[in-house]
Amino acid sequence: MKILHTADWHLGNKMHEIDRTNEFDVFLKWTKEIIQKKEIETLIISGDIFDVANPATEARKLYYSFLASLLETSCKNVIIIAGNHDSANMLEASKEILEYLNIHIIGSVNNLCYEEMVFELYDKEKNICGICCAIPFVREIEIRHLNENYNDALKILYDGVLEIAKKNRGEKNIPIIATGHLYATDLEGRLANTKKTKHTDDGTKILDVVGKLGNVSANVFSDEYDYVALGHIHYTTRVAKKNHILYSGSPFILGFDECTVPHHVLSVEINKQKELFKIEKIETPYTNLYKRIEGNVKEIKNELQKIQNENIQKNVYIELCYEKKMGLNIQEELNEPIKALNKNINIVSWKRKDTNTNSENIFEDYNMEEIKNLSDEEIFTRLILQKENLEENSEEAKKILNKYLPIFLKLSQEIEE
Repeated sequence: MKILHTADWHLGNKMHEIDRTNEFDVFLKWTKEIIQKKEIETLIISGDIFDVANPATEARKLYYSFLASLLETSCKNVIIIAGNHDSANMLEASKEILEYLNIHIIGSVNNLCYEEMVFELYDKEKNICGICCAIPFVREIEIRHLNENYNDALKILYDGVLEIAKKNRGEKNIPIIATGHLYATDLEGRLANTKKTKHTDDGTKILDVVGKLGNVSANVFSDEYDYVALGHIHYTTRVAKKNHILYSGSPFILGFDECTVPHHVLSVEINKQKELFKIEKIETPYTNLYKRIEGNVKEIKNELQKIQNENIQKNVYIELCYEKKMGLNIQEELNEPIKALNKNINIVSWKRKDTNTNSENIFEDYNMEEIKNLSDEEIFTRLILQKENLEENSEEAKKILNKYLPIFLKLSQEIEE
């Protein structure tokens, strides 16, 4: 059986308000080509199809158009599960219609029996070639009735669905696949040595976790599963050094810290002996649209000059990550080099490179008496600037403060009243 495993599309994402519609469209057309070229029989999308619970019309059009286009291919099975960014209700709104096309969607485990999460997979001759246990993002409250310990409850869920799959398989020599959208422990690569309290899903943003979702052990997945297709981590990695428990990673750059990290989909082939015959990481297109330039003023100027000398014919988006120097206005210093850039080169983010992220040092220039005299607004402003590593008068700082300061002041007023 040939599977294409992908996840974390985040369709509709607008990193720094960049219109990424064309980027998403190119990826989906490319994915269809990969499915045709590799003669993929099953596509698994392991959550976070959309970036927000209520995606824009354009993002929905891309999604449905892509699914419809698969009718022309060898792909006879599509398994879609909801991630933490998705709305289970929104995804499942078209569930009954799509099932006629053998596209199966599981948005939530709420009110579902195990049998409703198990699907037979077919080859192009309409023979059963595998079984999939489709388990989406699971909130702690949804399975607390199984066990108060989240890991134990999750294992009961995966084991229970597995038993139904084994029963359906009978004597057939076919593989059983599982899905999941969660944060497993014991990863390799970027997060291998990250402390639990600082786990991030893209290197910069705190992971969206509920309860103990950030501490899922590999033993949750029985060794009787032939392959476990996971989503939620944005780079390709395996869990607990097990070759059959894998994150495909996101096909897109979702933060400037990911610029140098390859992004993939996984082509997985399981032979008739139910062995992982071949796993191929296929690098996705358009990963060179985003760049991060780091260093002091001189180093950044040199890098901007190099880029200016390149013959760039498409839009490139850059984050400048600079070292702060007292008495130096970084934006003024870089104003001329930026003006000289090709019109296709866009500076969309400024970020201060600061190794000291301890919030206790935000007010190191103040004594205690002076801190007491600071208004709530001034303290909130300093906290936001420190968290985002921004200069007070930068455009990015103004934008963020304009967004969040009114909310904070309103809440402060309500509390005071």
